[in-house]
Amino acid sequence: MTRPVGMALWVVVLGLAVAAVVAARAARGSDRTWVTVRRGDLVQGIAIDGELEAIDPTTLSPPGIPGLWNYQIAFLAPEGTEVHAGQPVLAFDTTELEKRRQERALARDRAAKEIDKKRLALAKQREDLGLQLAQARAKKRKAELQLETPEELVAASELAQQRIDLDLAEKEIAYLGERIDLLERQSRSELGSLESRRTAAAARVREIDGYLQRMRVAAPRDGVVVYVSERSGQKHKVGDRVWRAESILEIPDLARMRAAGTIDEADAGAIAVGQPVTLHLDSRPDEAIEGRVERIGRAVHPRSRVDPVKVVEVDVALDRVDPEHMRPGMRFRGRVETARVANALLVPTRAVTATAEGPVVFRETLLGVDAVHPRLGRRGEEAVEVLAGLEAGDRLAVGEAGESEEVEP
Repeated sequence: MTRPVGMALWVVVLGLAVAAVVAARAARGSDRTWVTVRRGDLVQGIAIDGELEAIDPTTLSPPGIPGLWNYQIAFLAPEGTEVHAGQPVLAFDTTELEKRRQERALARDRAAKEIDKKRLALAKQREDLGLQLAQARAKKRKAELQLETPEELVAASELAQQRIDLDLAEKEIAYLGERIDLLERQSRSELGSLESRRTAAAARVREIDGYLQRMRVAAPRDGVVVYVSERSGQKHKVGDRVWRAESILEIPDLARMRAAGTIDEADAGAIAVGQPVTLHLDSRPDEAIEGRVERIGRAVHPRSRVDPVKVVEVDVALDRVDPEHMRPGMRFRGRVETARVANALLVPTRAVTATAEGPVVFRETLLGVDAVHPRLGRRGEEAVEVLAGLEAGDRLAVGEAGESEEVEP
C-alpha cells in the first residue's frame, strides 16, 4: 500500500504545482495584451488612394464661343442632384455676350434708320427732279407749238428765239434724265451697302442669341451631378473663372465605375497590371471592395499643388459596383497586393520590438515571459514571416494592458 499512496501523493503535489504556475502565469499575463503566432498567407502590398470615377462619363464644359476664352460660372446644380435629360445643370455669366449683342443690335438699328432716311431723301430728290423734268418738257412743248406757226407769219428774230428755246428745253430734258439715272444708280449702291450692314448686324444678333442659349447647359441624359476635381483636389463653384474646354461636372453612368488612384513613385516598380487590390471607401470604411490593377500611368507628377511628393497614376477595375452607395468622386484608401507567401509562419508586427541586437519578441512560458530573438523574413502590412525561433501557437506579449485587443495575423 505504501507505493500507491506515495504515487498518488506525488500526482497531487505535481497538480498543485502546475495549478500554482498557471495561476501565477495568469496573474502575470493579466496586465498584458497577447497575440498568437499562426500559419497563414503573408500578403505584401503597396498603399493606394484616390477617387472613384465613371468609366463612361458625360463631361460638361464651357461652350466653344468664338472670341470667348474665359468664362465665369453663374450656376451649378448641387453635387449629387439627380437630374433628367434636358434639365439645366450649368450656366455661365453672359455679360460679355450681352454687351456684344447690344453693340450688334445698335448697328442693325442704325443701319435700318439710315435706310429709312436714305429712302426719304431719295423720294424727295426724285420728286424734285420729276418736277424739273415736267417743266422742261412743258417748255419743249411750248417751243414746239410756237414753231408750228407758219414762218411767214413770224418775224425772223422771233423764229430764231423759238428754235433756241426748243434746243434748250431738249438739252434740259436730257440733262435731267441723266441726273435721274445717276441718282438711281447711287441710291441702289448706297441702299445696298446699308442693307448689307443691316443684314450682317441682324445675322450677328441671331448668332449671339444662339451663343446665349448655349451658355446655359442642360443634362444630356438622366443621372447624378458629379463635380470634377482639379489636380489640386479642389472642385469648381459658382463665381469661379474657367477656361474653354475645362471640365466642370459630369453626368456619369453609375453602373460603370473604376477606382482612379495614385501610388508613390518609389513603389511604382512593384506594381503590375492584374495585381489584386482591396479598397475601402472613406464613407464606408468597414466594407471591402475588391478589384485588379487595370492601367499604370507612365508619367510621374506631384500629388497636388501643395504636396510635392511624386506619384504615379493607377486605374483599378472593380469586381462589383453598388450604385446605391458608390458615387464618382468618393475618396478611397487601399492596398495593391504585390506578393503572397502561402502557409507562412507569421507574427504580428506589433509584437516585434527593434533593438540594437535585432528584433525581439516576448514569449509566454510556464514560468513567465522570455525574450526571444527570432529570425524574421519578409514583412507584410500587419505581419512578419518567421524563419526560425518561434512555433505556431506561441503567445507573444504586446505592450501593457489597456492597449488594443488581441490581433491575429
